[in-house]
This record gives sequence, structure tokens and C-alpha cells, in this order.
Amino acid sequence: VDSIAHDTFLINNGVGFDADGEKPIDQVGTIERFNYSTSLSIWADPYANMINGTDGTIWHPNATKDERIYAFSPDICRSVYLTFNETRRNFADIDLYRYTLPRTIFSNSTENQGFCMNDTTINNTHELYCLPDGLFTQTPCRHLSEVDIPFPIIASNPHFLDADPIVLNAVEGMHPDDAIHRSFADIEPTTGSKYSLNKMEKIDLISDN
Repeated sequence: VDSIAHDTFLINNGVGFDADGEKPIDQVGTIERFNYSTSLSIWADPYANMINGTDGTIWHPNATKDERIYAFSPDICRSVYLTFNETRRNFADIDLYRYTLPRTIFSNSTENQGFCMNDTTINNTHELYCLPDGLFTQTPCRHLSEVDIPFPIIASNPHFLDADPIVLNAVEGMHPDDAIHRSFADIEPTTGSKYSLNKMEKIDLISDN
């Protein structure tokens, strides 16, 4: 993904009918194409390359507490999901559903294996090099468009929230706080309108020193 070029989205506006003659109201706001493609081609498997959900500006009406709210983030070249956390009430006395980024979204797990980096061993066989819990490689995602040299970049939650203790303890001054460092979205469930959004991300450069 060229981080310097302008990204283009084709968004489902909920108008019209699907192949079964039904109005796909639950697909309102979902991304149908990103930069003219229905999927990415930078990660290790089709699951990781999927473009799921919306661009984060709107969700479908009649949101429920037991569903995952999917959103595609071009900043990190992947889709993520949020899960229901609590019901809050705004200043106008309107109930909002707060969905938060799960603790395991960047975990070193089978579900995230497709986001691991390719590593070449001494005998030239390719293996996947997976980062510890809480870290997410950005090397395939961000590059200089003119010279095409990958940036050695790793993303995480601020202050390494949810990261492996080995990572957290290796850096001085980290004070992860779930209340202020976790990404969330407050949604009015009937209309699917976004009331507030807090997108948290920390970017680190890899050093060989």
C-alpha cells in the first residue's frame, strides 16, 4: 500500500437490493473496494488480506451488543474488530454502545499468523517470524513510493498496552492505562451513527543497535 498516494474507497450506501431481492441494511457503510481492489496483497495469507467492515465513520443500523464491529484501517493495512464493552449515556441523555479493541487483537496467535513477517534462514527456506504479543509489523505496509525501500516499523498500542511483559519491561517509562490507551468507538445503536471515536496507535522504528 502506497502510504504517500491518496487512498480511494468504494462504500456501500445501502441503496438498492441484493441478489435475493432484499435490502442489505446490515451492509451500510462497508467497504466494497479499497484502491479498486476487494482485498490486499501484502500479507502472508488470504485471511490477513481481507478488507472487512467500514472505514470507521459509520456502522449499520440496529447494532447489537453481541456482534463484532469491523473496520478497515489503511494506516496499518489491515482490518480490526471491536467488541461491546459498556452502555454509556451522552449529555443529551441518549444511550450509546461503547465498543473497544480487544486485548488479543495484536496477539501472537494462530488468528494473526498471516500478519507475521517473512524471514529467510541460513538454508534459504522461508519461515514466518512472528512478533511478541502486542506488536504488529508495518514493514510490508509502509514504504517509500519512489525507491520502494521498506521502513522497519512496528506498531502497538500506546505505552505497549497488552504487550508481552518482556516488551513492556524492556523499555523505561512505559505506563499502560486501559482507560486512556485503548481504542474505542461510541455508537448510537439504532442508527449506527458514530458519536465519538478514539483511535490509539504507537509507531516505533526498528534499530539494529
